[in-house]
Amino acid sequence: MDPHGDDDEQVGDDYNPEQEVFVGEGQATLPQLPVQTGEENDEEVAKFRAKIYRFADAQWKERGVGDMKFLKNKQTNKIRLLMRQDKTGKLIANHFITAQEGFCKLSQLKTADKSWIWTCYDASDEQPKVWQLCVRFTSPEEVERFKTEFEKAYDSNKALQEEVPKNE
Repeated sequence: MDPHGDDDEQVGDDYNPEQEVFVGEGQATLPQLPVQTGEENDEEVAKFRAKIYRFADAQWKERGVGDMKFLKNKQTNKIRLLMRQDKTGKLIANHFITAQEGFCKLSQLKTADKSWIWTCYDASDEQPKVWQLCVRFTSPEEVERFKTEFEKAYDSNKALQEEVPKNE
């Protein structure tokens, strides 16, 4: 039997495949489910409005605009940087502020005074990868505030990293 109606079977005289059919009051009732964001065990340390770029294919490519947050894990006290794109909520930056050689050292972008660049092991895509990121702010005050918060997070994570061998 062809589901598209090319057979000789009668469906009914008043059948119209283009017509919408409502049963009941026309409203669906769906149970409200809690949304897991992965931020439940984190405490927000600082938040910024920014645009973020990633260096790929020998050029800076925009990742999106949104709220960039420094989040401190309640159990481990490690601080990470997380950013979601406005409207879609897509993860566009997610990495720990790592105190490793070559990672998370801020430097100013030579062509823009309201931007910072750094290298990190970003896990915002399906496969974590080392990327060079650039963030751009609207005001010089936000640029300096970001630098201060980033360096505080770096120092805090570095101190936590140095404590681990002593406790083992």
